[in-house]
Amino acid sequence: MTDTDVRLTFKWVDGVTGLERMTDAWAALARQTGADIYATPVWVLTWWAHFGRGKTLRTLVAYDAQGQLVALLPFMIYPVWLGPVRVRIAKLAATDPNTVIFQLAATETALKNSCAEALNGLLGDGRAHLVSFTPASERGTMLAAIRNGVAPGLALTDTPAGTHTVFELPDTFEGYLANLSKKRRSQYRRDLKHLQNDHGLTTRMVHPDAHQFRDFVSFHNRQWQEVGKGGHFADWPGSAAFYCDLADATQQGQETWFVEQHGRNGPLATQFCLVAGQTCHWRLPARSTDPELERLSLGKIGLVQMIEQLIAAGVTRIEAGIGAYGYKLVYGGESVPTHRLIVSRRSGISPVLLKLCLGWARVLHLVYYRLWFGRVAPRLRAVIPLKNKSLWSSWIKTRI
Repeated sequence: MTDTDVRLTFKWVDGVTGLERMTDAWAALARQTGADIYATPVWVLTWWAHFGRGKTLRTLVAYDAQGQLVALLPFMIYPVWLGPVRVRIAKLAATDPNTVIFQLAATETALKNSCAEALNGLLGDGRAHLVSFTPASERGTMLAAIRNGVAPGLALTDTPAGTHTVFELPDTFEGYLANLSKKRRSQYRRDLKHLQNDHGLTTRMVHPDAHQFRDFVSFHNRQWQEVGKGGHFADWPGSAAFYCDLADATQQGQETWFVEQHGRNGPLATQFCLVAGQTCHWRLPARSTDPELERLSLGKIGLVQMIEQLIAAGVTRIEAGIGAYGYKLVYGGESVPTHRLIVSRRSGISPVLLKLCLGWARVLHLVYYRLWFGRVAPRLRAVIPLKNKSLWSSWIKTRI
């Protein structure tokens, strides 16, 4: 049976209250479909409580002929000002420029038609000028669904948007090690033995609460402050408080994971992951910057030990972040292309607004992010006591 054979009934749910009433059915659908953590109620509702201000929440809900919930797609709509011009942009709710989703909370047979209905609903009534699904991974189901769901009268912008790193995991840790080069296997075993014998390294997996997450925030911050940078929680305003609440909210479902490594004198490294079903999103590492531990490749040992824990727990895929990092690729990661995926109306003012928005996004990314944030500000901090600043919200909003 194909998605064109399935008769669906659609309805829109506006605001957060209606979604909260659907939490149990939504969570069941997410489990059934293997949806990523970013498409689950615990993530979306916690995120919205922290970052929903100034945004409108609209959710498309789809039922099959038997009245069963088969798709739930929440979107956020927010304004971007280009001087005096306001552009209304819709994105999947509770996502940011680093959020890569493989599977939405939608059955295979309902996904394409649900995406098509969502596009028509978001753009057809004028509530949004642009709908963005960036970054869309070539390894996920969303790319084909959007490409095939664009109706006449709508235009699709589909261009390369860099890469992200994916680990496809075998059934056993021994199978993972066998896929590494002989040199990497030998180095891993040698460095692990030294860390265990000389520093008393042990590894464990825990599901942290808010108190434990605050300790991780401090650990991560110390690592980056020692090299003159702010780190994730300084760059992304409000993220520390959000993740502390998320850690508490996921205690029952155990979606928040720490793979921790300790030594005789305290913590050595922690890998922060979000896990739903068989998919892990590796969000952040934190580790000691002791030169001796750096010499023994503590960061790489932490990665491999995390993979061992995840394989043992039945995880089959790790999404390891936007960009291609050499050490991730050497230790089994793949560089997977992502796409800038934007849908707009073909007629009226929408084509002009799309060009203006993309042009402004390029200027802001070059001048603010790459030049100032990435080069000038770090060099200034090396000579004067310049405080680390959070990323501009205007830059975040234009990463479409």
